[in-house]
Amino acid sequence: MTMNRREMLTGAAMLLGSAHLPFAMGELLKEAGSNGQAGTSRLEKPKNLLTSTFTPELLSRSLISASAWHPYPKAAEREAWQKVHKEVADKAVARAEKINGTAWESLPATVFLEYKRTGNRSHFEHYFFIRRTRLLDLVLGECVEGKGRFIDEIVNGVWLECEETFWGLPAHLNLQRVHPGSGLPDVQEPIVDLFAADAGAVMSWIHYLLGEQLDQVNPMITRRIEVEVKRRILDPAFERDDFLWMFKEYKNEKHHLNNWTPWIGSNWLTANLLLEPDPNRRKAAILKICRSVDQYLEDYSPDACCQEGPGYWNVSPGSYFDCCTLLTSATGRAGNPLTNPFVRKMFRYIADVHINGPWFVDYGDAPPKMEESGEFLYLIGTAIDDSTLQAYGSFNASAAALRGEPVTDDQGHLGRVLPCVLVSAKAIAAEKRDALVRDSWYPDLGLMTARVKGESTDGFYLAMQAAPNQRAHGHNDSGSFIVFHDGNPIFIDIGPEAYTAPRYKFSVQSAYHNLPTIGEVMQSNKKPQYRASDLRYSMDDSSASVSMNLATAYPDEAGVGYWKRTLTLDRVANRIRLNEDFKLHKKASVQLSFMTPCVPSRAPEGKVLFAPADTSAHGVSISYNSALISPSIEKIDLTDDWLVSRWGKTIYRVLLTSTAPTDKGNWGIEFA
Repeated sequence: MTMNRREMLTGAAMLLGSAHLPFAMGELLKEAGSNGQAGTSRLEKPKNLLTSTFTPELLSRSLISASAWHPYPKAAEREAWQKVHKEVADKAVARAEKINGTAWESLPATVFLEYKRTGNRSHFEHYFFIRRTRLLDLVLGECVEGKGRFIDEIVNGVWLECEETFWGLPAHLNLQRVHPGSGLPDVQEPIVDLFAADAGAVMSWIHYLLGEQLDQVNPMITRRIEVEVKRRILDPAFERDDFLWMFKEYKNEKHHLNNWTPWIGSNWLTANLLLEPDPNRRKAAILKICRSVDQYLEDYSPDACCQEGPGYWNVSPGSYFDCCTLLTSATGRAGNPLTNPFVRKMFRYIADVHINGPWFVDYGDAPPKMEESGEFLYLIGTAIDDSTLQAYGSFNASAAALRGEPVTDDQGHLGRVLPCVLVSAKAIAAEKRDALVRDSWYPDLGLMTARVKGESTDGFYLAMQAAPNQRAHGHNDSGSFIVFHDGNPIFIDIGPEAYTAPRYKFSVQSAYHNLPTIGEVMQSNKKPQYRASDLRYSMDDSSASVSMNLATAYPDEAGVGYWKRTLTLDRVANRIRLNEDFKLHKKASVQLSFMTPCVPSRAPEGKVLFAPADTSAHGVSISYNSALISPSIEKIDLTDDWLVSRWGKTIYRVLLTSTAPTDKGNWGIEFA
């Protein structure tokens, strides 16, 4: 079994709602305006939004003390917990009952060392996340039930967590300065990676929620939490500026920020707000976190698109949401950055890239299938007054409740689950509607999505992205596309394989995306400029079309003069047309790859048929000029755990190859 943080089943936010919380859901951001589909206009990105909102003066005037801040009902405050949706509450208690009194997983040094020895990180992460999730389940069970049945086992989990040498993962030990390549953590140098920060927040929430009950067992338990959170998180994050996730520049070395910055920032902020004893340092840490997260936003795509893909939205814009709502709550709503239109569009992105069911427009390391937390989507939609996200959240929350699934998090991130549990009854009872946006366009990333008609999965769905290949979690996939028909995947981005070292395998190569291979030369990511260029987008009620020059995504040895790719969704005819107009510097064999989970077969001359796995669904065909193009079919047997979990044990690559070496062409291909 492998655990994948990019495929988290849930997200959550620190939106603090209902009567027992500092501000009410449904009131926040009423002034932000009406909803609408993502348009073609670019919104102005705010500069220094958090630092200009939560100024030193505002914090001095409005910051609530750690002892007075009351973000959620504590476990002993039963009224709010008794309002949790019954299905959710019953499942939470059942999960806690199942593990109560059973053995905890150990974390052997030799398993930790596997990453250095073989590049395998999944074995350690499997046991690591089982521990975290187990502790989360026990805490939620106790909060929901309130009978004290799980306290002793929570004590065991807290104590084990405090005794872990390192709260992070083997793959992140390069953050250590003294012994970065040792393979085991140096206990004299605590470092703050994603999951160390996560643990700091989890322990802080346990201290807040159950501190009184833990003290009744033994006061040294909460004392140990305070010591470990300070030693491992609060001190190093406050005292050091050289963690690469903190700032875009350190000692004249510049780099880009990604999801690590708001993800760690939100957890550091949680620990700081709850457990930092020094009020002056508590305020100073908030200001530092605001500067850091502002630089993340400065680096964010100017069109508000999540460059890392929908699998990271939960911990990138989602974590930004956590930061904003934590700060808004801890200052008694004296500041509220979520009114900003650019920030609102960052959140709306997840609806724009939703295809249907668990399917999303994946690219790079993003997975094609996810189960976003409906409660989280509902919380964000409520906060920014977006009816699409609210209804989409309720749609997902209700479906999960009917399946008996818990509001949980396979990574053991308690702070992301608490608001979802508390809002579950409201989310499930709200108006429900799936997010089936007809059109969206993000010009800087070059991301377009289009379906035949909005609010429906009938007919064709087309998505394409032209992002730089050299980007965070990027693959060599600029200009690749995805096609669904009647809600079923036809041409796909297979997503990443399980993370190992080295992690770049066949799934990263452009030949295993829906792209050309030119004289056996594939796309490259060795330079920042390798990406499709000259993008043109148009959309109306009858069609949606995008064109680009793929030549700029290939290295010089490909010998491409130009390669204009045009994709058009014809809404009236329910067809997709692909046109490849190219000129090469010399004659070469040209191949187009089509990755598919369907079973392809050659039809009469000039066609390939694609039969979906769901035999009740309609098949799709592609038509081409057989005088110019010759088809072939490759069966690919999958053994990688992540790929098998998405696609089963077999996918196919259909190759349309030039019948002879050529230096120019104008190929028209139709999907019907």
